[in-house]
Amino acid sequence: MEISTIPKVFENRIRLAIITALISGEKTFKELKVLINATDGNLGAQLLNLESNEYISVHKEFVNRKPQTSYKITKKGENEFRDYVDLLEKILKGTNI
Repeated sequence: MEISTIPKVFENRIRLAIITALISGEKTFKELKVLINATDGNLGAQLLNLESNEYISVHKEFVNRKPQTSYKITKKGENEFRDYVDLLEKILKGTNI
């Protein structure tokens, strides 16, 4: 990955925070909202963007008769995030990219 090829998904603070939060495991909408400190509307829009670009998957179920939505990073999302982190590490170390 080169600087010029960084996926657009990582150019948005909220989308980057979502991916970062999900790298450690599945999270509910409520958990993401607290971690990221985003409004429902903004978080929902960014989650939809990530889902439509296949960076995350969505799981909906009822828990105690209440709807609950949870999100998980996909293999594509995980691979591209790791490539992005590797690129940043190379830049910080001053190595050739």
